[in-house]
Amino acid sequence: MTVFRIHIRPYGGAGDPRRSFEYCRNHGILGMGWAVEKMGRSCLSWDEYIAAAENEYGYSDVSNVRYLKREVEVNDLIWTRDRDGRYYLGRVVSPWEYFANEESLQADIVNFCRCELFPLDVDEVPGKVVACFRPPKVIQAIRDPTMGIYSQLLWNRLSSNEEPYALESQATSDIYAFLDDKATEDVVAIYLQMRGWLLVPESRQADTMGYEYVLINRETFERAVVQVKTGHTSLNRDDWSDFGNETVFLFQSYGNYTGSEHRKVECIDPDELRSFIFSNRELLPRSIKHWVDFLRPPDSGQ
Repeated sequence: MTVFRIHIRPYGGAGDPRRSFEYCRNHGILGMGWAVEKMGRSCLSWDEYIAAAENEYGYSDVSNVRYLKREVEVNDLIWTRDRDGRYYLGRVVSPWEYFANEESLQADIVNFCRCELFPLDVDEVPGKVVACFRPPKVIQAIRDPTMGIYSQLLWNRLSSNEEPYALESQATSDIYAFLDDKATEDVVAIYLQMRGWLLVPESRQADTMGYEYVLINRETFERAVVQVKTGHTSLNRDDWSDFGNETVFLFQSYGNYTGSEHRKVECIDPDELRSFIFSNRELLPRSIKHWVDFLRPPDSGQ
């Protein structure tokens, strides 16, 4: 089972992304253009289509169609989003097809696979999936194993399909193995806000240097900065010992802290944050709540 993401971006027909997406939703499909109108308005076999398309467009220009035909199989999952930024998850129920009529030509969706589609709440979409929509390529695989598991987990929750994806129960409470860097930053921010530190939204920018975001204590008005590292990259307290008057909160998923202790530098205990996650499920984004429900709770019984 492979997970993909696809852009619905018409270049032909009416050139209207909303019209194209509505066509996909109404017909339970996801796909793309590259119609061969000289062949008429009909279904075509792969051999018929590819011969005509390569003659009309050239070999390289139909590479996305060839990828759809070659790579996408029944039971694969596909992420997509509409023009308004709402995300959807689809399960493939038939392989590549070609069909051209007036409606599909205007929508510029003639090469497609049939899918069962579900709309998603905005906080059900992990940051790694969102990031996969930045490249302009029409369709590509999401080669992250964790996102593969998450996509199956989410599908099982969305669908009443009698044959859900078989996911082995996890014998670990190591939720950090399933959270990407942005999700971990979110959890740390929620945890610190519950301790009275308010996040300054504009401070969380992609080009922020050296730290993730700025906080203000709602009682003392003291400022703080936060640095988060996932995986096994260590954090050295000494690197943050002279950061002005701000408090510095450090979080490393596996407690890999080095250097000496400093008065204004606080290292967050991964076990304490893990306990917070499992004890405060309803405060978390849905993408993290799904992981909480999937994993075995900590031995503490939380």
